[in-house]
Amino acid sequence: MDQAKTNEMDPDEVDRIIAEELQRLLESPMFTRSPVLSRLLQFLVEHRLRGGRSAPKAYAIATEALGRSEDFDPAVDSYPRVMVGRLRTLLDRYYAETPWIHRLRVPQGSYEVVVQHRSSPPAARGTEGLDDGDDVKTAAAAMGGDAVPPTAASSGGGRFGRWIVALLLLALAFLALWALRGEALRLLGRDPVPEPLLEISAPESGNLPESRALARALDGRLRDGLRRFDLIDLLAANAMGDAAPRTADYRLDTSLVRTVDGVVDVTLVLNRVADQRAIWSQQLRLDHFDTPEFTAVEPVIAQLGGDYGVIVRDQIRRQPDNYAPGYPCLAQFNRLRQMRDPATAKRVDGCLRATIEANPRDPVALAALSLVRFGDWQPQRRTPAGREAFVEARALALRAYRENPNASAGQFAMARAHFYAGDCAGGIAMGDSARALNPFDADMAGFLGLFKVACDRAQEGEELLRRSLALDPSNPGVPAVALAFILSQRGEQAEAQAILDRMPSPTNLEPQYLMVRAVVLARQGEVEAARALWRRLLDHTRQPAEASPEQVLGRFMITPTVIARASAALRQSGVVGPPAG
Repeated sequence: MDQAKTNEMDPDEVDRIIAEELQRLLESPMFTRSPVLSRLLQFLVEHRLRGGRSAPKAYAIATEALGRSEDFDPAVDSYPRVMVGRLRTLLDRYYAETPWIHRLRVPQGSYEVVVQHRSSPPAARGTEGLDDGDDVKTAAAAMGGDAVPPTAASSGGGRFGRWIVALLLLALAFLALWALRGEALRLLGRDPVPEPLLEISAPESGNLPESRALARALDGRLRDGLRRFDLIDLLAANAMGDAAPRTADYRLDTSLVRTVDGVVDVTLVLNRVADQRAIWSQQLRLDHFDTPEFTAVEPVIAQLGGDYGVIVRDQIRRQPDNYAPGYPCLAQFNRLRQMRDPATAKRVDGCLRATIEANPRDPVALAALSLVRFGDWQPQRRTPAGREAFVEARALALRAYRENPNASAGQFAMARAHFYAGDCAGGIAMGDSARALNPFDADMAGFLGLFKVACDRAQEGEELLRRSLALDPSNPGVPAVALAFILSQRGEQAEAQAILDRMPSPTNLEPQYLMVRAVVLARQGEVEAARALWRRLLDHTRQPAEASPEQVLGRFMITPTVIARASAALRQSGVVGPPAG
């Protein structure tokens, strides 16, 4: 019988069990993908190990574990209770999949960590209720043969029969591995690499009460924004208790100076901890309209934590050929989205599958592989291979959402699947929900804006495209191209060209860029230069000179409405001739 009480156990033994379980949980893929809940669990455990005579209060949980500012009011904000409820759910999910003798639990109505223990661990999933004879029958049936009678399994020849079954299963395993060959096979079995750990130092602000209050507000704004991103793991600035803290990979130092006229100067410096090197810095001058909300730091949050952010680019710059499962693979996936080529796409597909093999419930990897498969479907949508890619892409998006319905990655994967299936209502609803979870994600804002434009929600779409560029202008990609096309359609060619001129390489080699720039040049009278870009686009897509715009654009665009509008613009501007016949 399972017991949640530990009074009969030695207190030191209970503490040892709690510390060991905490370490296992924090190292598990399920918790490494949930940095906020990991930090909350660590805080609750360390409170108990320090000898706390009662459960921590909601205020302490909010301000010390969840990054809320000191003016947090637990009487009006239920955030600690909600997050502890999510922690209970995550603990239950972990132990449902892991055989255990001792487990940690946070009882309902309490913030205290207790130990639950049982006399022996349960059988692994899928084997409960099977004796040896059932195991042999199941194995034989799986191989397509007749079931072995129970008497054969329990007779004197049972041991010999089980050896035969084991050898056959081993042979099947080797055949399966051979069939998996390629990148996924090479990576199979490797533990996923976790996300880089980012420590946010307490802002330096001086001793004046007003400055300290502004520093707390800035610190809370940074933490609240950065915790929403999947590609970094946020650490508390000061580790609590006696347990050895994990070493951060990056440290964000901030300082705040308040002048006599009310202007606030903020300096942010991102350091790589391994070599104590500053790899990025930014200075902001804010007036009283920007504080204490600190909305001006939102682009900083996006550029640090985003899919194309400073940390991701630093990782790729230092390890350009690292396709290991986990974070390195996700970083390579985001580089692939900037400049897709078949060889890289194959490697990313393989490492994403290895990541999912190691952690089948990872919504970020599932969403990433879904997008890769939508990319495979795009140029061959009318072929059996294209239809197969589309079916798998939708299934992966659904899995990403079901594994964590409250994750922005899973929600936006479903939004994308709805849009590509022509369901604007479903896509917009799911996309808006995903954006509410992370309003600082420039990539999500840009693609949702593009989808809304395609669904005849032009004003909302344009606002999101501009928001995307405001959050992170360093890697504009498709959102910038889409906004330039909208402006060109309205006759605002100068602003459209200015946006295209600011796009950095390699983004400006993308086919969408070539298409829109050709239209903008033609509408400004540079028809020959525009047609030269069209010929480059034909070469890029490997299409013949007589190919129609619909045929060419269908190689890299998905939405029929967008293809039709772009084809009409190419003809109207004179980049290509009128349709044949």
